[in-house]
Amino acid sequence: MKRFDVRAAWDDEAKVWYGLNDELPVATEAATFPELEIRVKEIGQEMAEINGLVAPGEQADIRVYRQARAA
Repeated sequence: MKRFDVRAAWDDEAKVWYGLNDELPVATEAATFPELEIRVKEIGQEMAEINGLVAPGEQADIRVYRQARAA
């Protein structure tokens, strides 16, 4: 199972959580962190298959981590 770590951070100006991953072409946002996790896992799996990062039907291990805020 291929693992993808997605960085999540809060955009204070837009008031949304956003998630990014360089290898897995995912860039999305949501109002709450739990909503972002769900969204990333849904579209991440699809993007992994479309881009040949996992075989069709193979489950990707997608993990979402909160990025530390800048001081």
